[in-house]
Formats: sequence, C-alpha cells, structure tokens
Amino acid sequence: MLGFRNCGLLPLKDDDMLNPPSIERLTVKFQEYLKLSGGLRPGYSASLGTGGERVTAKLGSLMPKVPEVLQAIYSQVSGTSSEEEEPNLIEFIPGYRLIHIDEYEQEIKVLTSILEDKGYSGGGTVLPLLTNYGSDFICYFQSEDGVERICDLLHDYGDLVVMYDSPENFLETLCEFYKQEVYFVDEEGYLDCDLIKEGEVGAALNPEANYWSE
Repeated sequence: MLGFRNCGLLPLKDDDMLNPPSIERLTVKFQEYLKLSGGLRPGYSASLGTGGERVTAKLGSLMPKVPEVLQAIYSQVSGTSSEEEEPNLIEFIPGYRLIHIDEYEQEIKVLTSILEDKGYSGGGTVLPLLTNYGSDFICYFQSEDGVERICDLLHDYGDLVVMYDSPENFLETLCEFYKQEVYFVDEEGYLDCDLIKEGEVGAALNPEANYWSE
C-alpha cells in the first residue's frame, strides 16, 4: 500500500536510470507540464502553491491507497482554489481547474454523490482530479483488474468516458497540447484551445480513448 510517507520523490538507483519507476516518470512529466504552462501563462505555476508532506499527508488521510499520478502532482503543488478569480490562473486545462488539496475531500463527496445519483455500477476506483464550477470532473479511474485511465464525467450524465489511455498519457498529451500550440490564451486571459487540433493530438496519443472519437 502506498501511504503518504511514500509520496515524496526518492532518489533513483543506478539500475533505475534507464527505466525509472512510474512515480518518477509521472513527476518529471508533470514538471514539464508546469514549465510549458508557465511559458504561456507566466505566474500560473507559482499560483498552484507548493506540495510536500502536508499535502501528500492529507491525501493519505482521505484514501487507503494514493494513486501515483496524484502523488506526482500533489508532491509538487497544492492546486487552485475555487475562489481564484484571476482568469489566467484558474484553469489547468481549458474549462477545468486542478482541485486544491484543502477542497479535495469535499470534491470527493460531490463526485461520489453524482455517481450514486446516476446509478453508476462500473466498479473500480474513481477519484476527482480536475473540476469546474458546474461540478463536471476529469477523474482518475482504476478498474477492478488494475487498469488505470483518466476519464471525463459530466454532471448531467454521470457516465465515465475515457479521455486518456493512462495517467502517463494524460500528462504526455497535455504537454503535447502546449508544444503543438493547441492551447492559447484568449482575449479575456482564459486558457483556450483549437478544438480540431486538440482532437487530432488527443486521438493520436490515446487510440483506445472513446472521448476523441465522439
């Protein structure tokens, strides 16, 4: 079981250098995302605050096993408050903010309520990752046989739709959205995207995800 004491970065051993542990790969990819995001939106990365033991300890108190993608993200940052009002500091991806660690427990309750109300019966583990003011979510999902995905869940429907084939693909795809200029800042300062290019890049990097073909 992964407890919060394992949520920090550990130094790589010599035999890990060519094939680093997945937590290390995820953390490095998230750090790349932060760098690319900061290039387009100066100040955004700093606005996410710092991660560390307090943040990862809070996660560990909310769930029996903390997914590695959550460890990787929250070991680095705290997230974005629902009270943030500065347009260029709100969104992690267009339309969604990274849940602040101090609001994470409440967002678990909101997500659980939606799934229960919509009669979700897919099993596995579903945890919030990103959300918006309409209580739509981008979720971490682990099936009962251990397969990890990142899914879209719209409040009005309650269906989990696979967006990214894995947590690593999630972060890799977001980095590509920046590199291929899918993302841009609109006239009001909000993060926006070229929907056609987003679909093309998303589908190419996540061939098993239904989201991009709908």
